Order: sequence, then C-alpha cells, then structure tokens
Amino acid sequence: MQKSSPLIPRRAVNAAMVKARFATTALAVTLAVASVATHTVAQTISNAPSDNLSQSAEVAVVTVIKVPTPWCAPRALVTGKMRYTMPEYAALPGLAFKAFSFARVRGDFGGSYFWRDKAAAQAWFSPTWFERVRKKRGADAQVRFFDALVSIDNRPGGTPADCSSEAVGTVVEIAIPAGISRQRLVTEFAAAVPTYKKIPGLLRKHFTVSNEGTFGGVYLWKDDASAKAWFSDAWQARVKRTYGVDAKIEWFDTPILLPTLRADNVLPSGAMLVAKP
Repeated sequence: MQKSSPLIPRRAVNAAMVKARFATTALAVTLAVASVATHTVAQTISNAPSDNLSQSAEVAVVTVIKVPTPWCAPRALVTGKMRYTMPEYAALPGLAFKAFSFARVRGDFGGSYFWRDKAAAQAWFSPTWFERVRKKRGADAQVRFFDALVSIDNRPGGTPADCSSEAVGTVVEIAIPAGISRQRLVTEFAAAVPTYKKIPGLLRKHFTVSNEGTFGGVYLWKDDASAKAWFSDAWQARVKRTYGVDAKIEWFDTPILLPTLRADNVLPSGAMLVAKP
C-alpha cells in the first residue's frame, strides 16, 4: 500500500486558522441571513459510483463538490471560512487530498476530494452531511463521484499544502465510445502517464470514469496559463476527431491545497504515482 501525499506541518494549519478566525464570524452571519431568503432545491447527487462500475472497494475515488455561494458573501470571506476548516479536513479518515475551489461559471464553492475508496467518500457525504449543508448554506450541494483508476502527482514528494494557492482545477468529461471496456480505459490511462508527467505546469491528474458513461480527468494546474496552454483549440479539435464528440471542461479556482495529516490514510497499491524527490 502506498502512502498518501506528504504531511502538512501543523504550524501551517494553525497559522491558517488564526488568519481565518476574524473572518469566520462575519461569514457565519452572512450565510445565516442568506439561508432565510434562499430557495432550497432538491438534493443532487450525480455520478454516484455503483457496484457494476467499481469492481472493487479498493478503487480510489474523486468527488467534485459545488455549493451555491450566497450573493452577499464575498469570496474573501468564504476563503477565510475554508482556511478555518483545514484542520478538520486534514484529519478526515480516508481523505488523501483536498483542493478547495470556486467554480468559474457561477462562483459555487466546494472542492475536489481524493479518497482512498468509495466507502470513505460515501461515509462523509451522508444524508446528515447534506442536511447540514442545507441548513448552514441555504442551498443544496451537488456531489459528483468519479472512479480514479490511475492518478499522478508531478511534484517531487507530492503537492504540498498551500493556503494562498493560485492553482487552477479542471474537470474533463468525454463520452465513452461504444464498445470500449473499463479495462481498455485502464490500459490507455496507464499508457498516457509518461505524457502527462511531462506537461508543464500540471501538478496532479486523476484519470477518471463516471457512472454516467464518461471518461476524462480531474486536473490540478500550477496556474491559469498552464491549463489554458494545454486545453487549446488544437486539443479540442483532437478530442472531437478522435472520439467524435466534444469534451466538457469545467474550470475552478483553487485557493487552498491540502494533503492529509493522517499517517493511516493510505491509498490502494498503485493508485497514486508520485514523482520522486
């Protein structure tokens, strides 16, 4: 079994808590006021992995979360609240890495989570979790599950914690062509690893499949320029030419990167390929 990303020093977490403490009270008041006026929609869970897709409990999972941000809650306040919750997420059982995020299209806040298996992810995103989000935020969360069949981290020793990151996340989904099996996808993912290890500015990539019949990846980039250089018009044209469909790309600003603090958060063997220091 391979250990997850290197541990973040506790001093860094404590410093982040101090920075965020002053913003937390104001944010709580803002969100409480907003929750009264915000219409609550039905709970959304997309792409939840099922047994017919996940052949084994030993498959790592990525979840992508989006929660509508109240119009009266500035991003700086929400980011402060994120920093305040870092110790909780750093100690969460089964969570190897979290990138706190804001979706660029609507500004929804949330993050991409990398779990050791489906059971750990589902234990966290329980009905109680959804109800807590609904009460605190005045809106329901959207949670999407992806099986991470192969994952890479290009930073030597693993991507470290960063409380003021300029990294960018992208989620890519492409319809799986007819007749392509899961095992074929695993083979193709593994063959592509050397290419993705050399892409400038790519920190991490999870090669993913969903229960909605898509494959693709959850990427973490050093900065916006690196991501845009890869997802060029030529890239889009190559996808369309190869698979006959367009790729769907979602963009996220990720102000906080957080590897686990738990030494027992181990991943399935071979689930994460980390560059050597």
